Amino acid sequence: MFNHSISRFDLHHVADFLPYPFIIAEVINGVHYNTFINESFKNDIGYSLEEIPTIEAWYAHAYPDIDYRNNVINNWNLEEVLTLKTGNVYVRRKSQITCKKGTKKWYEIKASVVNDLHVVAFIDLDKEIKLQEELKNINSNNDRMLSVLGHDLRAPIANLIGICDLALDNDLLQEDFTTYMQLINRQSYQVLEMLETTLNWSRSNFDAIQVNPEIIQAKPCIETTLAVYKNTYSAKNISLTVEVDDDSTIYADKEIVSIILRNIVSNAIKFTPNNGNIRIEYRNNLLQVSDSGVGMTADKIEGILLRNYSSTHGTNNEIGMGMGLQLVQNLVEKIKASLTIESQLNKGTAIKVKLV
Repeated sequence: MFNHSISRFDLHHVADFLPYPFIIAEVINGVHYNTFINESFKNDIGYSLEEIPTIEAWYAHAYPDIDYRNNVINNWNLEEVLTLKTGNVYVRRKSQITCKKGTKKWYEIKASVVNDLHVVAFIDLDKEIKLQEELKNINSNNDRMLSVLGHDLRAPIANLIGICDLALDNDLLQEDFTTYMQLINRQSYQVLEMLETTLNWSRSNFDAIQVNPEIIQAKPCIETTLAVYKNTYSAKNISLTVEVDDDSTIYADKEIVSIILRNIVSNAIKFTPNNGNIRIEYRNNLLQVSDSGVGMTADKIEGILLRNYSSTHGTNNEIGMGMGLQLVQNLVEKIKASLTIESQLNKGTAIKVKLV
């Protein structure tokens, strides 16, 4: 006959020395009672035996979402049936458990049954599963980014080839020459900017950008960036205001700050209509670029922060890959700063970078 008292003592003694959480339970008169939890369970998952005296109480705490709880229970029951049929010793399933502190962690749950005695172990898979999910999201975003890049590069390059063909075949009228040259100039800058953004994005993702902080004069840094885009915002008759003290400084990597500023300013110009306005401010280590542009929905902002790439054209049909602000986010994290996006549809957007 199975000696329950010895089994309990031995199991409790061994379980307390094991590095992962354990529950030991018994079925008494058809009720599944939890009779012991080890120290690892108390430390990692957090519930006391008084809080989860039965399997029903455990399910209620571990899986507060009713739909998810029912799904876990149904899958577990199915796994038990399959285990009995195959003669396996263990029942095992992966699930996301809500710990007492409210955090959610992935575990592989392994249960062994000896008569009415149940021994359940919890193997922490949280880092492994989250890493897999992160890699899956990165690959998905990379694929989307490459698809967008291919799509948005194809049109301007095709236009350039078409214009060149017209010129070579002498089919380009003199009065159209200036118009086409302006188009070539504008689209060439757009393609160049897109390629530069893609290169910097790739470098930031592969940690090829090294951080070398130094004291930067804020005003000259901002003015140098604006000089690059003078023709672009002037062509849209955008009013641009800079509010920064002459002696203001930034302590950060100069190249990274320049890339951040260029992408934010470029984005503001693209999505601000003709005769709009852009304001650039820097005070108390806070860089803010505000515009009177088309704005963004909360879902769009969330997509940017979650690094979901999407192609959006500007108010004058400028190419927009949806990658510029994600690049900004990558670089902001690299220099230990923080990024905030505030926006309202048809009212404008404010991008804030809090530097350390």
